[in-house]
Amino acid sequence: MKGIVSKLLFLTNYLLIIFYMSWNINQKQTAIGSGVPLLISCLMLIDVTYISSCNIRESKVMNLFCGLLALDSWYLLLSVEEGGIEQIILTALHPIICYLSIKFILMFLFQGSGYKFRKATNLLLFITCINSLVGIAISGRAFACLYGIQFLAGWLSFFFVLTYHRKRVVFVLKSEWKGILFSVIVITIFFIAYCIATINVKNHIANFGIYLPMLLFLMSIHGIVIKEHGNYPLSTVFNKRETAQILCLSLFALGLMVVFMGGSDKELFVAINALFSFIYICNIVLGLSLKQGKNRIIKESKYKSALRQLQQEELLKTEFANFLHDDVLQDLLSIKNMMTKAHRPDIQDIIIETLDNLNTHIREQMQDYHPVILKNLTVKENYQNLIETISQSFPQRNIVVSFDCPDTLFLVEPYNVLIYRLLKELLSNVFKYSNGKRAWVMLTQENSIIELSVSDDGNGVPDILLAADKEKHKGIASITEQVNKMDGSIIISENTPHGICIQITMPMKGDASYQYFVS
Repeated sequence: MKGIVSKLLFLTNYLLIIFYMSWNINQKQTAIGSGVPLLISCLMLIDVTYISSCNIRESKVMNLFCGLLALDSWYLLLSVEEGGIEQIILTALHPIICYLSIKFILMFLFQGSGYKFRKATNLLLFITCINSLVGIAISGRAFACLYGIQFLAGWLSFFFVLTYHRKRVVFVLKSEWKGILFSVIVITIFFIAYCIATINVKNHIANFGIYLPMLLFLMSIHGIVIKEHGNYPLSTVFNKRETAQILCLSLFALGLMVVFMGGSDKELFVAINALFSFIYICNIVLGLSLKQGKNRIIKESKYKSALRQLQQEELLKTEFANFLHDDVLQDLLSIKNMMTKAHRPDIQDIIIETLDNLNTHIREQMQDYHPVILKNLTVKENYQNLIETISQSFPQRNIVVSFDCPDTLFLVEPYNVLIYRLLKELLSNVFKYSNGKRAWVMLTQENSIIELSVSDDGNGVPDILLAADKEKHKGIASITEQVNKMDGSIIISENTPHGICIQITMPMKGDASYQYFVS
């Protein structure tokens, strides 16, 4: 539902801009008639429709990027105006774009997950933005002062967060350096062309830098869209070749209509925007139909991937069915059989104990199928909660767990979920099978290498564990298989002075991770 609302907002914004362009060209004949702001704004709006249409999974970072492009298109159109309501709107756009640009960059860098000083930074950005908007109603001097405070405080807090989490920044730069470098080159070329084309326009580059930072991730966002094979609702009906042919013919027909009707290049821009707004409407309607299951058209090129997904879903359903039959159903049947004797206190105790165990088992299974990793918490805080939950699941075992993990640790998706599952399995095994009193968990990430170590002071012997039957120790076998698939390694050794130490090492790759996150 939220995705549809955002698309409708983008569509409404698009229609308002088309109306403003038409009114400005026909009535005011102002500097917008130079054509350059119209062209760039047109390209931005088309990009909004493309990214938003491809955002089938309703990613917040993509929606925020589209929102910034939409605001930037307004900024370009209004920046050449003088006086009137346009200047008031343009003034209000400054603090809003500044606020959203910083928020977008932080969201992209941290994949929307929690990090230290996140709440304080978001609160500071929001309050200073509101203050700047209030300053508009007071006076020009008040706005200049408050906006200056917002700009300074916002970017200082931004650089403070990046400095504190510099390892994260370095990781992103190493992962996305090609996309960022390409973005810098493209932005530089277009900026130079824009400056040359609008050199006779007053204030043509005034405050241009307020939305340049977020464009550094322009190619990264488009790279993610391309990695997703450019999926958008109309792609289920037309392939890329057919889409290109229809688009070219439509643009050609529009061009002929404008020429025969005596229109200029400015009218052509408006017509092109009208065409893409219509395409966007078709994408929205078709997307709704696909989600509701009214359209069953499946491209042959997607057959193999669909079959693979079907096989994975069937395997998951089989595992879940076995869990329901072997665990839940058996306990429910035993409770049903005891209900005839439920008046006896001892039977009541057995029923309560069985229900408690069933409740705990179901919760554990839910965590296995879908781990709860809260976005508003840091990685360390999420794993601390996991360790506490595991300890509470084994009240009969008095094992003290020491957790060593830096506050600035970050794990990009889906590695955070994978490590969560591995830690849960390994630590649960300690509580189940170790006869020790202490356990140690160490988790680090240095130079894009994740290291997880779980050890105990029990009487376990590594050789016996390594030689154990994989059918009887499916947990270790499954962990080893998952780690090997991720190009990692697992070492099982003795813990000093006694016990077992299991150490997992695996690389954390960023490019595929950001595709997973945003898409």
